[in-house]
Amino acid sequence: MPPADKTQEWLDLATRVLAYRATYEITDQVVALGPEPDDYVPRRTLWFNDLTRELKNWA
Repeated sequence: MPPADKTQEWLDLATRVLAYRATYEITDQVVALGPEPDDYVPRRTLWFNDLTRELKNWA
């Protein structure tokens, strides 16, 4: 359930996480972003790191 305040920010982040999961076919049911990507995939690594940082702000 999204938090009572900043609901739109939470929904935006959840949407970006789902987009990442769909793009990279992440099926892990426990770890939202799946395993950390290899260094040789710079765009995916950047996206993963950004999402990881943002998710930590909600913990």
